[in-house]
Amino acid sequence: MSRPTTTRPIPSTPSASSTPPIPSAAKQRHGQPRWRLAAMSAALLLCAAPVASAAPGTAPGPAEGRPPAHGGAPLYISDYSDNTVLRLPPGGGAPVMVAVTGLIRPTGMVLAPSGDLYISDTGNNRVVRVPGDGGTQSVVPTTDLSRPIGLALNADGDLYIADSFNDRVVKVPADGSGQVTVPTTGLLHPNGLALDRAGNLFVADFVNDRVVKVPADGGPQTTVPTTGLSQPTGLAFGRGGDLFVSDSGNDRVVRLPAGGGPQRTVPAVGLNSPYGLAFDPAGALYVADFNNDRVVKLPVRGGQRTVPVAGLRTPAGLAIPSERAGY
Repeated sequence: MSRPTTTRPIPSTPSASSTPPIPSAAKQRHGQPRWRLAAMSAALLLCAAPVASAAPGTAPGPAEGRPPAHGGAPLYISDYSDNTVLRLPPGGGAPVMVAVTGLIRPTGMVLAPSGDLYISDTGNNRVVRVPGDGGTQSVVPTTDLSRPIGLALNADGDLYIADSFNDRVVKVPADGSGQVTVPTTGLLHPNGLALDRAGNLFVADFVNDRVVKVPADGGPQTTVPTTGLSQPTGLAFGRGGDLFVSDSGNDRVVRLPAGGGPQRTVPAVGLNSPYGLAFDPAGALYVADFNNDRVVKLPVRGGQRTVPVAGLRTPAGLAIPSERAGY
């Protein structure tokens, strides 16, 4: 099967000019061509202070007298077009660039309990680890990755990587024993990844318009019951075990109840190719609204807000500590 192609060029940069974009698929709506990113796993709009005003790797303190902006936790956003990762402080305020170098088209991210941040450096076919203590970045030891996208960590610290152009998911054990391929069949450009509390792995199978469940006990994979998915990207679990899916081809996020039952569309207005998803500790859901160059916040009690960040372009991955808060 041929790779999906894009009808709108990805903005080029000197370092990425010879790097193919991550897979995308063309859509027609009302006679207008649209482009979509084929990947999982960030970003914000509208801040008076530009990102460049803060030094990389540093962050201003929370604004006094304001409630925590992200449930008391920082919000990390991968800016796909600008090849950067931003950190928004818990109390709000100007975003700052995470101290990481050499990224090309960053997408999925995941935070370890230690504070270490893992980033899919998609254009460089690698995953980068940025220590939470401010140490030097390193490359996760892997073999033959091709356009990695979604990331997930289990309770043992094993890292799962959606190796998109190789149509597989690989596992990098925490004990350093070397990567293994997760047993799956029929994946085409896997995108977002998520683990439930039982350790079962869920994969957004982008080209096949489905979500696949890979049991922790090694049993056969199953397809999660859904209706009308088109190009699923980001995945995230809520506190109650419901699975949230960025249904990018339909410009929506859907919610799949943990106990079964019909899927529901999460109330959100104006999404355009939603991508990464994350929950803050207060239970608000964040959506990387990729083609609208913004991140949207959906509080538990309803409503919708654009997270204030200046100069954001094509946010892809999102990461927040303690994402289990959920709806």
